[in-house]
Amino acid sequence: MDLRAGVRADVQTGAHGVMTTSALRPSRLPELDLRTPTSLEELTGSLAAGWRACGGGTDVLIEALQAGEPTHLVSTAGVHELAQLTCDAGGISIGGSVVLARLVRSTSFRSGVAAVADGAQTIGSIQLRNQATLVGNLCSASPAADTIPGLFVHDARVETVDSSGMTRSTAVSEFLHGPGSTSLHDDEVVTAVQLTPSSPGTGSAYRRFTERNALDLAFAGVAASVALEADGVTIRSVRLALGAVGPTVMDASEVTATLIGRTADTELLASVAEAAAGACSPITDHRCSADYRRQLVHVLTLEVIDEAMRRAGRDDNSDPRVQQGKQR
Repeated sequence: MDLRAGVRADVQTGAHGVMTTSALRPSRLPELDLRTPTSLEELTGSLAAGWRACGGGTDVLIEALQAGEPTHLVSTAGVHELAQLTCDAGGISIGGSVVLARLVRSTSFRSGVAAVADGAQTIGSIQLRNQATLVGNLCSASPAADTIPGLFVHDARVETVDSSGMTRSTAVSEFLHGPGSTSLHDDEVVTAVQLTPSSPGTGSAYRRFTERNALDLAFAGVAASVALEADGVTIRSVRLALGAVGPTVMDASEVTATLIGRTADTELLASVAEAAAGACSPITDHRCSADYRRQLVHVLTLEVIDEAMRRAGRDDNSDPRVQQGKQR
């Protein structure tokens, strides 16, 4: 296996199924060892020994390229339990090695958790989505990660197992500690992400602003989930999550309290959008200013609540593929 991003390599398989690359010409990517276990026990055992989990490799190989480490990687791709995707009335379960493209192609996934599917659709390119995993996007813990706001509004729980076989279930808001930081222990692996799908009369959506439609980080991103009463117009509940405007994705559901039990109108939605913009804590960096990000949150909040309400009134909820090209 060539781990050098296009640079030719010799591959030798040694003890314990370790594959070692030897470059034929210089590269900034260091020599890498890759284990390919087929069981959770082998996988977590490698993690306990100091190896680093690697899903699609779209983030960890860039890290190795830039920092010179990690150099000892253990793949999650060969473990059968991590490749499962279940979508039914009881909930949605995304295995640790399920790639983004598989989620986007799943009709039941798109209709059940449209905000997450919207986010998955915007990540990178088709080639990258064929390789990258949702769990990898989550564990990278970027404040600008496109799938995480959707995970918030669908009450995601992160299932893990460690080298002793002990399992945990953690709310996504508690799993994320800060940029690049999670509650995951060194010998733990995420086995699945559990989601609550939209029920009839409920819809969700995610929107972001970028300079390009693909291969770019969000300046700001917003996800919402809206549940309507039986009359189809009165709002029963709202979840709102803001991305790229704080150290972690922010649950801003509290600012939507004025919508509950009411029919949304332009003035009411504008007040909620203004409250969302005021509640976040964006930074100014080389990409844009904090004030600009607050303006984006205001506009995106209006858009996602409106779209979530429209989807709540449709039986099929959403097909994010029709949104491709509509991202800012």
